Amino acid sequence: MLGACATADVDDGNGRLVALPDEWDTIDIGEADLDLPLGSPYEIDELRQRVGAYQLFENLYTFHGVNGFLVTSRVFFGEFARNPSLEIRDEDDFLRFAKSLPAVESRRLTVGSAKRFGTPGKGSTGYYTKAISELRHEDCFIFRFGYHLVDYSSFDSDAESIDTIVTGQLCGDDLDEAALLTLLAEVKVVEDREDFRKALSRRKIGTI
Repeated sequence: MLGACATADVDDGNGRLVALPDEWDTIDIGEADLDLPLGSPYEIDELRQRVGAYQLFENLYTFHGVNGFLVTSRVFFGEFARNPSLEIRDEDDFLRFAKSLPAVESRRLTVGSAKRFGTPGKGSTGYYTKAISELRHEDCFIFRFGYHLVDYSSFDSDAESIDTIVTGQLCGDDLDEAALLTLLAEVKVVEDREDFRKALSRRKIGTI
């Protein structure tokens, strides 16, 4: 489910390890799968993409002035299998995921309690938490959310099915958690590429 986070570690330039996926193609942010660039509180340094097995479409974001990553994974046509859907809703599984992140382990960050994420009527669910540095330097905001964003008339979906997963580990001294949660609560699939590009061109942050 989260193969993007299971690859080799890289040095972020400051002696810290960050799990960044490999085998991705750099793309323009106007080609983003989801509309996250429209509301991002941070300038996007780079956007990469790859298409995996089982029609899994993934985008990888890195941001200016923020260490870490955000990965979106969406099934082209259909939904994730039952196990990933259950894992997204499992608090203990999320905390295991958060504590196993290379940046958390290498910096010996203390992972806090899991907080539930969800938007009634919008088919979103998951958890987020804060990983704290003893030195109070660059705490990390960690999240793993699932969404049901697209309805297909050709087949019936389970009430708890998800077709999109957004996961991330963002570290910095001045993270705007409220802005990030607002952004992630309102995420949508880009349907009109031309309108999306026009909206991006009007933004002061992360314009193309």
